[in-house]
Amino acid sequence: MAAPVAAGAKAPAQQKVEQRVASLPEGMTRQALLQALSGGMPPADVDAVTTALADLSPAQQKELANLLSKAGVSATASPRADAGAERAFLFKAIAGGAKGATLKRLAEQIRGRPPTNQAFSFNPLSSAATKRTASASPVDAAAAKLKAAMDDIWGTDEAAVFEALEGLDPALLPKVAEKYQKLTGTSLQDALNLELEAGDLKRALAAFEPQVPVATTAPVKTAAKVTAAGTVSTSDIQKNLDAIQVTSRDEGTVQRGNAVELNNLIPINVASWKPPKAAIYNPLKEAVKERNEAKAAFDKAPAGAAKTAAQAKLDAAEKKVTDAGAKVKAWLKEHIGANPELTQATAAVKHAGEQVATLEKKQAKAKVPKDPEAAETLKREQKAALDAAKAKLTQAQAHQTSVKDGLLARIDAYTPMVAVPQTRSDVTVDGTTVRMRDGRETAYTNLWKAVDGGAVAGDSHTQVDTQLEKSGISEDRQKILASISGLEGTFSKVNTWDTGRVSWGFTQWTLGKSGNGTLAEFMRDLKKTDPAQYEKSFGKYGLDVDAKGVVLTRADGTVLKGVEAAEAIRTDVKLAAVFMAAGADPAMQQAQIKYANEGKITETRNRSVKVTGKDASGETVKAKLQLKDVVTSEYGNAILADLEVNAGRGGSVAADALEAYVKAKGLDPAKVDEWGPDAEKAVIAALEQASRKERLRHHAKAGFSKEPGSFVS
Repeated sequence: MAAPVAAGAKAPAQQKVEQRVASLPEGMTRQALLQALSGGMPPADVDAVTTALADLSPAQQKELANLLSKAGVSATASPRADAGAERAFLFKAIAGGAKGATLKRLAEQIRGRPPTNQAFSFNPLSSAATKRTASASPVDAAAAKLKAAMDDIWGTDEAAVFEALEGLDPALLPKVAEKYQKLTGTSLQDALNLELEAGDLKRALAAFEPQVPVATTAPVKTAAKVTAAGTVSTSDIQKNLDAIQVTSRDEGTVQRGNAVELNNLIPINVASWKPPKAAIYNPLKEAVKERNEAKAAFDKAPAGAAKTAAQAKLDAAEKKVTDAGAKVKAWLKEHIGANPELTQATAAVKHAGEQVATLEKKQAKAKVPKDPEAAETLKREQKAALDAAKAKLTQAQAHQTSVKDGLLARIDAYTPMVAVPQTRSDVTVDGTTVRMRDGRETAYTNLWKAVDGGAVAGDSHTQVDTQLEKSGISEDRQKILASISGLEGTFSKVNTWDTGRVSWGFTQWTLGKSGNGTLAEFMRDLKKTDPAQYEKSFGKYGLDVDAKGVVLTRADGTVLKGVEAAEAIRTDVKLAAVFMAAGADPAMQQAQIKYANEGKITETRNRSVKVTGKDASGETVKAKLQLKDVVTSEYGNAILADLEVNAGRGGSVAADALEAYVKAKGLDPAKVDEWGPDAEKAVIAALEQASRKERLRHHAKAGFSKEPGSFVS
């Protein structure tokens, strides 16, 4: 138990945060943060803001200071008493990820708004921005989301209202309504009647009606014609695919940062790169966004002075794009050695060089015959062999140079901004409708025609919490999986835009580079443990899996395997929709939880680690430990599981760190209970080093304890 804090004394947590804020550069930002802390803003929130400030560029930090200085100023420039509230709003927005043009827009929209007796709320990204804590119950989370959605200073966020209501287990709705009334003093139905109208109101109130099965057109039944191997006949695959309804809409062309060329040049992402890929790309993405806004403003501006001013802003925005693109180019040149083709060419040079060196060494040691003719023959043979080896080395070096020159030429020709067509598709699979878009821009996008989407109903973060509660796993495991889901997505979420080819589910299992990734492993497990569910969700559409990876049987009988199958699924709207629709099935949602819990938490914790230490007498001793012997805190288990989910490396990184720690300290493996807590710090440090910063910040906000023994399995 923590020591009591003396009356009038500040808690250690607050003192620590104050010290951290005080270390910031002198200026408005530091002053405003100190005022917010003394004004009652929770230390944890202030600490989160201080951490987020590190991600702002110098220009963005300067702009923030300017925005803070204007807080509390109305349209007539008269100071008001709202400065503190507006500054707190801006700080919470920063902690939520807002910066640059987004932050400026938010500041402009709240300036001169309601006085301090009306709270501000940050909701720039619709329902996705509503903060959820992994430990919050589905009832509390839904009520909080509804309150945030209907308290939004820009008006009601209808999408967030629908997500909260439709993603909720109907049995929990009365409790949500009760919780909402406690939070707001208004009944939920009254609030909906006040905030919504027409079709939106009808849709929201439908959640309160008894759930009656809706008659639909009869879905195509799972094929009766099954071969001895258990596969669906091609004629039935065709029928089932024909029954999938697709409605697509052209949404025009949008300027995007050129993520695709970036990722085609350097597909991998290394967390230890400084800066890592996302940090170098995101400023370009932000600059292109600002340019698009400036272009829209220019197009709307009337002729004359307004047009001239808009042109100046557009020119400045386009220069920012050029400057950000130049930084991406420089980064690409610095890391071009990570390009797979160049890596392969470099390895070939190394191998050829080793062959030459080995041959030279072998020839130097060769015994020369006494017979002059035999000696001359040996000399000729050695020269021929060495010349051939050197020729291979020269050829490999020439190829390496050619590859590198070609890549550098591509980098020099890199266009930082490209026009990307946008298409939205609504697809209905056996009564479940999913929505997807192509052209999704992220720091890791490598194909503009790839899609991103999920079910329009029956799947949400609230649904994740509800299904976790129903799963029966421990609260700590629920908390870890909920936090990871907050980064990865929900049960029906599919994206096909990165090296994972096809990523699916609330921990985003992937088909991977070979078509035999973690998603193929999930499919194999489901096929074995629940063949009926497997057939219902995947088999009837020609989707299968074997020991080597995913298998796709086309309606014409063509069979694709591995990479070919993964690529076909990746670019086929109907097949992507099949995965999305499967994730909206409650039975599949429980299957996902079971597999993630066992594979990402239990198996990783149970990983065996060979260690070499010393016993009490100083003798070398070898033993086997498990990661769970040392990683015993909530936080340690959370980032261990997260790195396993995100990069497949959590277990290996932790094992290497533990092995190195025991060896370096000369510890007795039998006394792990004594030195385990200190060892966990070393393991956590290694996991943090291998993890992406934005993921660590996310898990820190979830409130995981770092105390040894705090994880309850």
